[in-house]
Amino acid sequence: MTTNWSLFHKYAATKPRQFIEIRDLGTAVWRAAGMTETWGTDTLEELASPAAARARYTALCADAVAAGFTLTRQAAIDLNRLDATLLASEIRDGARNAFNAMRAAHPDQTFNAFALVSDDSAMTIVPLANSVQALSEDGGDDEILWNPSEWSFFEEGAWLDIAYRMILPYHRDIPNEVDIDALRAWVFGACAAALQQLIDEGLFGSAAQRDEVALLFHVTDGDGEDDVVEALNTPASFGRYAAWCASCDER
Repeated sequence: MTTNWSLFHKYAATKPRQFIEIRDLGTAVWRAAGMTETWGTDTLEELASPAAARARYTALCADAVAAGFTLTRQAAIDLNRLDATLLASEIRDGARNAFNAMRAAHPDQTFNAFALVSDDSAMTIVPLANSVQALSEDGGDDEILWNPSEWSFFEEGAWLDIAYRMILPYHRDIPNEVDIDALRAWVFGACAAALQQLIDEGLFGSAAQRDEVALLFHVTDGDGEDDVVEALNTPASFGRYAAWCASCDER
């Protein structure tokens, strides 16, 4: 189904901190509000007609602006059509901001690992990173290098709030025809594509520099995908990953 969608944010400096999201569902209007990185609190208003719903949607958008929120995204979205290119671009832009913010917040660290992490239900997208120094403090072995759950830097998820709002309708009581397999393929594929685009931009350094960098898309409680790891890393970096996997199999 096609919905009119508006997303608003309030910011701490340039980082999104609060959101208001409004959807026109035909003869109803759905609204959610709260802090970024949360579901927030949602309400659903049933209206007498599509015209009444459009009027209420417009009024709620005006209320958000009056409350000091800035319009971030506004579009007509067909919830049954999974736009992989659009989602990948939003994840890419959010991840770029998140990783750059981590670097800026920790200028004394030499970052050598970056990841986007989701879960088996494709409900979350979390940016994580680690550094040479943090890895050394934790023992310096590959068990930590290739396990994002053990990494030290994870505080910039708010930068991915736009992408997060795009996937949440499929976990809420909003009508759509997308099944879980299609949802996983959409979210997981977009995360891998976003990381590849950031590689192409040079965000993680030159090919030679990336020999010392681990890049991962990881699904918690899900199956690992060696082909994704291989695509995201240089042959030298992937060789280290493959050797670690082999050592795990031998244990």
